Amino acid sequence: MFNNFNFSKCLGLILVFTLMLLSDQAMAQRNHNRSGKTGTQVKAGDRNKVNGRQDAKTLDRDRSDARDDRQDAREDRADDRQEAKEERAEDRQEAKEELAEDRQEAREERAEDRQEAREDRWEDHHKRYKSLHRHGAVVVTLPVGHTRIVVGTTTYYYYGGVYYSYGPGGYVVISGPTGARLVVLPTGYVTVSFSGASYYYYYGTYYCYDPVAKAYIVVNAPAGVEVPALPNGYTTAVYNGETIYVVGTVRYRPVHRHGMTVYVVL
Repeated sequence: MFNNFNFSKCLGLILVFTLMLLSDQAMAQRNHNRSGKTGTQVKAGDRNKVNGRQDAKTLDRDRSDARDDRQDAREDRADDRQEAKEERAEDRQEAKEELAEDRQEAREERAEDRQEAREDRWEDHHKRYKSLHRHGAVVVTLPVGHTRIVVGTTTYYYYGGVYYSYGPGGYVVISGPTGARLVVLPTGYVTVSFSGASYYYYYGTYYCYDPVAKAYIVVNAPAGVEVPALPNGYTTAVYNGETIYVVGTVRYRPVHRHGMTVYVVL
């Protein structure tokens, strides 16, 4: 009986120890599993952190690249604006220079035109005057188509810009008598502006326009007026040590201008 009791007791102890061992193993396995899951979670978290940092770096790089691109774009636009300003400034400068050149050319052309006009008038007057009777000449017969002009009580005769006065030997060529009137000026007259007034000159005679009478009135030669040519038949004299020209009672001093000789009333 004793033996059976001891055997049962031993068997129970073995069973208890076995159960305890199995329980410890199961607990260790659970702890191991929990430990493995935690390590995996930690590794996953670390990977997520690493990936997050990499993403942040990538985002920073992208932002930096975007800033650089914007800066480059701003610099490009600034360069373009500067180039455009410089081009506009160059265009304006070129336009100014071209305008200045055009104006200078226009001035030179106008000066040349005036000089040519002066030369043409000078030549025309000399050619025209050569065909007229010289001052002081006496003609027996007046030109056909002449007109009578009465000034005061004296009768004069006129034809083609030339005046005649009757004398003992015939008709003497003279300058126009002061006060004589013409409705139409002779062909080839010259307009002379002097001291704010306009004078009209032809073959030694000076006229002013009278708007009331609507006619051109013969006036005395105004001192200082400059004319391109003198009538045939002028004489010379010495005045203040220089040679002058005399037409009737009017004295002229020769002056060289623009390559031509003109005559100034003294």
